[in-house]
Amino acid sequence: MNQSFGQCSLFLHPKKYSSLDMPSVVSELKNIKLISNAIKIRDKHFYIGEKFLDYVVYMGCAPNIQFKESPDNEKFCFIKIHHHDQNQLIVSKTQIKSPQCPECKKTIKNWQDKITDTTLFCEHCDTTANIENCNWRKMGGFSNLFIEITDIFPKEAIPQPFLLDKLSKITQTDWVYFYSCH
Repeated sequence: MNQSFGQCSLFLHPKKYSSLDMPSVVSELKNIKLISNAIKIRDKHFYIGEKFLDYVVYMGCAPNIQFKESPDNEKFCFIKIHHHDQNQLIVSKTQIKSPQCPECKKTIKNWQDKITDTTLFCEHCDTTANIENCNWRKMGGFSNLFIEITDIFPKEAIPQPFLLDKLSKITQTDWVYFYSCH
């Protein structure tokens, strides 16, 4: 991974609010073998499951992926589950891309000054849109449930459509993905 981008991750999330509770999410992710055991010293962090490499395809020259922590490596690929009572916006801090308005499709410049907890104002078409309807151009997402796959550079790995389909069946809503670096 390019060190100038800091810690990067691939995030998966449902398009709509998910009413699943944390134990149900963990149970379902273990059932499909995306995750395995919890990492002992970290809450809501899991080692990758035995089907992980079927679900996520790495691009380019065979990257050297570390799946287990050891004294020699500080970074390794594992899965964090983020579950919130309310929808949250997660955006890349170092690979910032301004969102596009869902109405006029123009880029919303200085969007940080035009955002509320759930909406974003577009000065181009005078529209206030729901945050989840904006196009975050694969560098942000808005949800109450996120599956974060750590140590993945943007576009280095892509989730397979059948993983998103499995997640959709679990939550009864479509899933999407994005990358975030901090």
